[in-house]
Amino acid sequence: DLIPNSNNTEIEPRVYINALLSVHKMYVNMFTTSKDDVGSIISIDKVCAKIVNYNHVTRASSSKSAELLARFCDFLLRKSSKSPEGSDFEDAVEGVKTRMFFLKFYSLMLAKRLVNRKSQSDEAEQNLITKLKEECGFIYTSKLQQMFNDIGLSKDLDDQFKNYCSTRINEQGICCILLKPSKTSFTIPEELEEIFKDFNAFYKSKHSSCKLDWLFHLSKGELKANYCKNSNTGYTFQVSTYQMRILLQYNKNTSYTFEELMQKTELDYYVLTGNLKLLVEAKVLKLSNGSEVGDPLSCYELYMDFESKKVCIQLNLPVKSVQQIEAEKTNKIVEEDRKLLIKAAIHRIMKIRKTLKHVALVREVIALLSDRFRLKISDIKKCIDDLLEKEYIERVEGQKD
Repeated sequence: DLIPNSNNTEIEPRVYINALLSVHKMYVNMFTTSKDDVGSIISIDKVCAKIVNYNHVTRASSSKSAELLARFCDFLLRKSSKSPEGSDFEDAVEGVKTRMFFLKFYSLMLAKRLVNRKSQSDEAEQNLITKLKEECGFIYTSKLQQMFNDIGLSKDLDDQFKNYCSTRINEQGICCILLKPSKTSFTIPEELEEIFKDFNAFYKSKHSSCKLDWLFHLSKGELKANYCKNSNTGYTFQVSTYQMRILLQYNKNTSYTFEELMQKTELDYYVLTGNLKLLVEAKVLKLSNGSEVGDPLSCYELYMDFESKKVCIQLNLPVKSVQQIEAEKTNKIVEEDRKLLIKAAIHRIMKIRKTLKHVALVREVIALLSDRFRLKISDIKKCIDDLLEKEYIERVEGQKD
């Protein structure tokens, strides 16, 4: 009864994880207060592990517990959150059988925290990576540790660039983070060209043999808005680089059509549409002509009567449904990883056994991989068929199994 019903499309990670932990603690306390029976506590752990992996929520998706646990950790590690309790975390992770899913979701959210500088503290992040290493092993957490180390290098490079610019009079600033390159094409606003040239020159002086790629889809900045009629001090807009490119056009004119903005910003249709929706919803821009955002003839006017109780307004928000899309992508990646592991296990078993009946092979694969994730017999059969088709294994002549 403590576990939320799966009919609710949006499940609060805190409610779900706290419900699971409450069930575990309730039964553990029941046995520890009555008698010190280690066997009973082990049995409780096994039962609770089944509850984690098989409940109302996991009916829709076997990876749901892993995803919600990763989001719960993300909530705890973000700024303005309390530090995670070590024992609670260990109990929850130990129960999650789909650890591959959890680590994929967790690495995605860790990357977002580090890139957006939303971590509560480096110490809290490092402590949780250490706990993950103890629970899941070094192989599965090495990438997380590398991400954390890269952020340390980025901070050092950022400080060096600030020292490099300390003798120059420039109100603009830039912070850098080391990440893998992307295919995103984007032309920077002319207002930022000078600072970008400075950083390119600085980076080349430090790393002459390296190529510098800019990830503008992850970049952000601040704009000072002094045009609002209802404010004497103005507002500060925290925006993505794409939003910055759009809003800076309004220094030249107060109204543009969708086609004009697309031509001037050189942004992709979907990127421009998504960011315009956010700006219209925030009432920074006003959609005229009674049309919808993204229509070729729709017109976007700077809203001069904009007002807010806050001086600093966050406009750099995720586009709706992006969380669901990321979850689907993560599921696909993990499913592919699982297939590779199943095929590797089949190949390893057959190298040792040489000849094995179909049913026995399926059982051995389950015994080998059941501790790592939940296996479906249908998936194992598909992997066997794939290996047969690619001639890594073959059927014994005259026998169907």
